[in-house]
Amino acid sequence: MKKLVLVGLVGLGSLVMAQTYYSVLPYAGAINYSGDTTKDNGHVGGVYLSAFESPYKVELDAEHTRIKYKDTTPTLNQNDFTGIFHYYQGYNLDYKVGMHHISSDDELTDKANIYLAGILYYQTLKYNAGVNLYYSDYSNLSTSPKICQISPKAGINFGNYYSKTGSFYAGAKVDYIHPTSNKDKNNLKSNYTSIELSLSNYKGAFTTKLSGWIGKRVFDVANGGFIVNNLTGVQKAGAKISESYKIDKKSNVKVEYSYTKFDGDTSGTAHSNTYLASYNYNF
Repeated sequence: MKKLVLVGLVGLGSLVMAQTYYSVLPYAGAINYSGDTTKDNGHVGGVYLSAFESPYKVELDAEHTRIKYKDTTPTLNQNDFTGIFHYYQGYNLDYKVGMHHISSDDELTDKANIYLAGILYYQTLKYNAGVNLYYSDYSNLSTSPKICQISPKAGINFGNYYSKTGSFYAGAKVDYIHPTSNKDKNNLKSNYTSIELSLSNYKGAFTTKLSGWIGKRVFDVANGGFIVNNLTGVQKAGAKISESYKIDKKSNVKVEYSYTKFDGDTSGTAHSNTYLASYNYNF
């Protein structure tokens, strides 16, 4: 449903009709761990909301994560809350600012605030380029770290949506992570860098996306600020595949699988497999 707001223009004797668009996206998933880790399995669930009325957009997300362990470590419960505000200048620039808050049983990262800002230049259905900046303020303990992250990205569209293969979008992103305090207390190096490549295909009612990354990440922020890896341990590689199906003009469903390789609890390597399903309704 479109919300119509009538705004009088002084001296012009006319009315402008501003349209507000809303989106609701509940999601849920399961996580399995293997290898050199005491983590056993977990569950995640949340809801994403957005409202757009040109030139502004507001995004909100609330998420709960629960992780169980193989040993006597108590079950970890964590709540994440994200709010992001966008301002669109003309038809080519998107500015955003926001914050991600963490409330967790993990004392090292409890009560954390992640501040974010970004700019994106885009030519619709042609190409885009931008950068996101993050400052993660973990201050609950005297040993809690503080992290700066810069994530430049770019992408290009190609192909024909109405052809047999459909249209494509190819993207690339670099994450540069720099711990600024308590590096020694958390066994952190000075810098961590990773490179991620993605490819999306749009054909009819289906959207297929593949992505993968290599390098090293720790305390990283992903998905534009909605995902924060606040658990200690260096991630070394990851991959993701998702399939989205458009039910009608207002709704679509999506399933996603992601794999992450990270340092184990001792000297080995551990892995996580995450399965996620979501439903998006626009009105």
